[in-house]
Amino acid sequence: MTPSPTRIRELFLHPRPSYSPAEAAEAVGMSMEEVWGANALGELEADENGDVPWEELVSFAMDFWEQADVEAALGAELADVLPELLQLDDLAVRIPRLQIAALERIAIRDGRSVDAVLARELRDLLSAESSWLSAAIPGFAQALNWPG
Repeated sequence: MTPSPTRIRELFLHPRPSYSPAEAAEAVGMSMEEVWGANALGELEADENGDVPWEELVSFAMDFWEQADVEAALGAELADVLPELLQLDDLAVRIPRLQIAALERIAIRDGRSVDAVLARELRDLLSAESSWLSAAIPGFAQALNWPG
C-alpha cells in the first residue's frame, strides 16, 4: 500500500496523543474492518479507552508503509521526527546470488521493496544484539525504541 504524502505528513508532523479507531483508520488509509482486524491480531493495540496511542499507530504504519515513501513525504522535516539512526542510507554489499534471488521473490510476493524486506529481517538481528549494540553505538537504544 502506498500511502498519500498528506496522510504521512499529518500523522508525523501533527501527532495527537491518541486516535479513536475511526481516526486511526483514516490516518493510515485503512478501513475500520482492517483496523479492527489488526487489533484482534495484536498488530495494533488500543489503550484502556479503546483509543490507539500515536506511538502505536506510527509503529503500525511503518510496518506496511515503505520507509522511502515516508521519508520522501516528510522531506526537509524528516530530521524533526525521525531519529538520524533510523533514516535511510545506502549500503553496498556482496551476498550470494541465492540470497538476492530469494529477497527479490519475497519482495514481489509481499508487494514490498527488497530494501523493506531486508530491513524487516535485520530488525530481528538488531533486537537480538541490542545489549551489545546499545553500548557500542551512541543513540542506538533510543532509535531502536522509537517511537515510544
